[in-house]
Amino acid sequence: MSSDAEERVQPSPLVVDLGECPPDDHAVVGGKASGLAGLIRNGFQVPPGFVLTTRAYREHVEHNALAGDIERLVADCQSFEDQQRAADEIRQLFEASQLPPEIEDAVLEACGTDARPLAVRSSATAEDTIGASFAGQQETFLWIVGGEAVLRHVLRCWASLFSPQAIAYRGRFQTPPGELAMAVVVQNMVAAEAAGVMMTLDPLTGDRSTITIEAAYGLGSVVVNGEVTPDRFCVDKDQLRIATCASGDKAVAYRFDAQAQTVAPVPVERSLRTRACIADEEVIQLARLGKRIEAVMGRPQDIEWAIGLGAGGPRELFLLQARPETIWSKHD
Repeated sequence: MSSDAEERVQPSPLVVDLGECPPDDHAVVGGKASGLAGLIRNGFQVPPGFVLTTRAYREHVEHNALAGDIERLVADCQSFEDQQRAADEIRQLFEASQLPPEIEDAVLEACGTDARPLAVRSSATAEDTIGASFAGQQETFLWIVGGEAVLRHVLRCWASLFSPQAIAYRGRFQTPPGELAMAVVVQNMVAAEAAGVMMTLDPLTGDRSTITIEAAYGLGSVVVNGEVTPDRFCVDKDQLRIATCASGDKAVAYRFDAQAQTVAPVPVERSLRTRACIADEEVIQLARLGKRIEAVMGRPQDIEWAIGLGAGGPRELFLLQARPETIWSKHD
């Protein structure tokens, strides 16, 4: 490329609207944002928001001269103790660092001045790809209110690029830390009455004629983290009918505690614990969406969803994440 052409190349923006992310550009917006943007482009209902791109991460690391310390700390981390120690020190580095003013201004402008609760979610460049999902390796922070709080949690998201689990998992792929970057998705919160995960196959057998849905009360973290036995529905993908269902013992639900101003586990009323938390009609609605998403994306999908009150009052279904299924798809 000539020097004149190089001068015409514009850097990626610091902030982009979630629905306007460049298609499949993990290098700029990371895997989670790319998957969400794909859903939006195809007409699926996703909570609105914006993305702080990987340019911000790289500029912040350079501005605070963090690269050398990070590389030193993750080198030769073989044991969990080494990985935990490195993660703790890197987290402290990020929390003590100063955001460049340009990044602060971009985030504060995107957040606006209203007090709506937001989710601040990591979107790493190596996340949610076909070869390696990195699911659950980085952080998500829920019910964050105000631009200043979002800024603090952006730093925590960036630090979670080097959680102990992420350091260990990434070591299997021999990815140098200098090649990593993280975007951050900031979205409107869904006050979930029920949430969970959906696989457009049977995760136990790989059967692609089945859609598997797991659901629990409240926010979906109890399902993702295995903290309750969720309701489990197997749906015939062709006929869109429930083939089997099993109600789990859902003893707790994660909900926002207004007094404590944080998300916390609360006991589920005993009479509701083993009752299905979503109606059969909602199961079929989910399965229909899963079938459509798989057709659009061209391969089996691992999907996170939530059902909460919409702007007009009735329960609405929102899609929170869609990524390629990475276990059975390896046999393709």
